[in-house]
Amino acid sequence: MVSENGRNTRIVLSIQRMTVHNGPGIRTLVLFKGCPLRCVWCSTPESQKVEPEIAIYPDKCTYCNRCVSICPLNAISFKDDTLTIDRTICNNCGKCVPVCYAEALKLMGKPMTIEELLEEVQKDEVIFKHSNGGVTFSGGEPLFYPDFALKLTQAFKKEHISVGIDTSGYVPQNELKQMLPYIVFFLWDIKHMDPDKHKVITGVSNELILNNARIVSEMKVPLYIRIPVIPGYNDSETNIRATCEFARRLSSVVEIALLPVHHLGKAKYLSLNRYYPIDDVPMISENIIVNMKQLVESYGLKCSIGS
Repeated sequence: MVSENGRNTRIVLSIQRMTVHNGPGIRTLVLFKGCPLRCVWCSTPESQKVEPEIAIYPDKCTYCNRCVSICPLNAISFKDDTLTIDRTICNNCGKCVPVCYAEALKLMGKPMTIEELLEEVQKDEVIFKHSNGGVTFSGGEPLFYPDFALKLTQAFKKEHISVGIDTSGYVPQNELKQMLPYIVFFLWDIKHMDPDKHKVITGVSNELILNNARIVSEMKVPLYIRIPVIPGYNDSETNIRATCEFARRLSSVVEIALLPVHHLGKAKYLSLNRYYPIDDVPMISENIIVNMKQLVESYGLKCSIGS
């Protein structure tokens, strides 16, 4: 967590209004930077690191040279007539962004206090009341800094705004328990049921994630389980069945959402000069994902197909 003038803040990636796929009703989605996982298929690489980052879009560049002139570290240059950033020396200060009128450079993330977030989200209170909606915190991992998350959820609860959390579930158990009275529901990713395979594809074991899901269910907080379906990684019938067996033992599960692989995040990797790791992973046919939905439903679980 970043401290700004003695106040607790977090780096916010974006605030999206009028969303309908992030929990009940119409919701405002707040995305934070910082995540303890490194999922191979992550479609939001800009949310992984805690600190702000400069994204670069060379096709928009007008070669005005303003960014090159203002960079205090000489990290920006034109290589083979293409705008480039030397990431080994760039400190993401953001001084180049305001002078780039073509928007070829963008600073991803800005610090916001709890008070600033509350003020921003409260602009949508009328919509929440008429749609039974609220705010959903996502990322990255919205619970990456549990002390901040606790204060944040308490503040919104005090203002009678429904709080949902879109999480990996990789959170210290004691801290998670403290937050539960202030959270209306969870969107909970289950990426693989095998702890060793989970570690290979995300960087961490799933044991804490699954144990936390049990705790949430015991406290009767609604769980919307999300399964990102990635061919060759977690789409086997064995894994889907194991996930269903686990889910139907959780009393507060509302539904299972299958999220087929997509490649919408590829451009984001390029803008951050990062390798896109699933370029060769094929899309899933509608027939296969429908059959998978029927498999989930055969366990007595409600199932939807997301995007």
